[in-house]
Amino acid sequence: MARNSVRSSWCVALLLLAGCGSGGDFPVAPTRGKVTCEGQPVAHVMVFFEPLQEGKSALVGKQGFALAEEDGTFVVSTYGKGDGAVIGKHRVRVGPPGEGHPNFKCACVLNSEVDVLQTEIKAGQTNDVELKLKKRTAQDPKPLPND
Repeated sequence: MARNSVRSSWCVALLLLAGCGSGGDFPVAPTRGKVTCEGQPVAHVMVFFEPLQEGKSALVGKQGFALAEEDGTFVVSTYGKGDGAVIGKHRVRVGPPGEGHPNFKCACVLNSEVDVLQTEIKAGQTNDVELKLKKRTAQDPKPLPND
């Protein structure tokens, strides 16, 4: 009987650990970072962390989202405010700010359909991600409002 109690306690502990930091179906880990363009912070842009399919699993998890602050820093939210991104590999994209910033200007590529980088979010740590945007060239389309 004591053996079953210990086994049950371990099962409960493992379930709690697996769900730490997650309010949804997939565990998350704290994720933060900074967006820069030519070494300067980029404020108000939208940052997307889209989980990538790994192996044969069709399940990938929910996309995380953040808005960059004045200093370009951001904290990702997936299921709740600031909870982080789903654990695993992600494509990261950066889009222009919404309608609340009509005078926004940036010399770098902002396109919520183009990957800035791919990264892996790891459990048990705070994941810091630096997003260095590519300078826009004549071939790059200008971002659309609310892209």
